[in-house]
Amino acid sequence: MNKRTSKRIPVRLEAYIFSGDKTYMGFIDNVSEGGFQYLIVTTIQAPKDFKPENIIQLYFQIPSGETLKLFCNVKWYLKSSPDNKPATLGIEIIDPSPKFKEFIKTLDIVTVN
Repeated sequence: MNKRTSKRIPVRLEAYIFSGDKTYMGFIDNVSEGGFQYLIVTTIQAPKDFKPENIIQLYFQIPSGETLKLFCNVKWYLKSSPDNKPATLGIEIIDPSPKFKEFIKTLDIVTVN
């Protein structure tokens, strides 16, 4: 059974996660109105940063050039695999900003056409 309430839209957006005093670089792999799938490409300094329900900050730039800052809950975490696949996070946005909602609408229009 699928628990998702929003359609996932594939993207490839460079983004940064801040957890405590640590920064992780990666990419948003897909996005919805309520969350992201995020691929971590830097070394994970503290896996405990990604325990479910931990609050993290996510920063990324949208095509207009604006940087969005979102507070998010970690929903799930898959460690890096031995064949060098990046670690993956499922992230839920705590309070999507109006700018983020506007951004999602533009993605939905682009993928429909």
